[in-house]
Amino acid sequence: MKQVDIIGLGEIVLDWVTEIPHFPKPDEKIDAFSENYFPGGVTANYLVATARLGGKSGFIGAVGCDSYGDFLIEDFVKEHVDTTCTKKVAGKKTPVNFIFVAQGEKTIIQSPHMQTTKIECDDLNEAYIANSKLLHTTIIHQKVTEKAIEIAERNNIKISIDLESQIALRGWNNLKNVLLKSDILLPNKEGAKAITNSNTPEKAAEILVKKGIPIVIITLGSNGVLITTNEYQKRIPTYEIKNVVDTTGAGDTFNGAFSLAYWIKDWDLEKSCIYANAAASLKIQKLGARSGMPNEIELIEFLKKNKENYF
Repeated sequence: MKQVDIIGLGEIVLDWVTEIPHFPKPDEKIDAFSENYFPGGVTANYLVATARLGGKSGFIGAVGCDSYGDFLIEDFVKEHVDTTCTKKVAGKKTPVNFIFVAQGEKTIIQSPHMQTTKIECDDLNEAYIANSKLLHTTIIHQKVTEKAIEIAERNNIKISIDLESQIALRGWNNLKNVLLKSDILLPNKEGAKAITNSNTPEKAAEILVKKGIPIVIITLGSNGVLITTNEYQKRIPTYEIKNVVDTTGAGDTFNGAFSLAYWIKDWDLEKSCIYANAAASLKIQKLGARSGMPNEIELIEFLKKNKENYF
């Protein structure tokens, strides 16, 4: 079995992406500028971001037994993401998400098959997780996540969690046993506010750290990220990008680049966030969740152009 450093447990989908002039009102019909199909899924995007930057990554999850599933696995292979523990589930459909992009902003409608096309606890391979360095998950399938985290803890594997708003709506009491296992929590701002019933990301992060999560990094879109630990709280601004095409996958790109920098390169939090902000800034200049994800050479060149003394 292939050994990887970073394991992603969660979702993989086909993204149906259409560019539109504006988001339609109820009963309004508009003409689209384009219609496109891309590989996607929060966890899958995260892994491609790490792989393009030289990380050794692998996906634990499932696709359906259909042409979309074949396409997504083939794309993983092309991107050098290990598929040893990627399962094709008989009788299930590969999820297709519908993404509408207007003036650089996005709206996503998630497939119901994301909840049903999945692996089971018995599908988890303990040796695969035990030989890694980091388990990253979105908690989309909670029972499987709990089992994977149990294996990771038993083998001293670090745990990273991406908390999005639709998962946060399950509530703290339903999620706390998972969230408190994380070494780093990487929520977007809406997820952080929802799980803590807070009005600001600063307050949300403070609550999460006080509850026992050692490091919380909240992604803030064009406002960069917010780092919070027991010792300090600091915003790390991102870069001003004038030609924003599509923000889909920007958070996944940040999380992937950050994980590689912090856990594999062993950089400090701030340097890792600067690196990850730059990766997300490059991503948003192209259509599709993964199209603009940089490789290491492109990313370092961007950082040097922006006079980052770290690099």
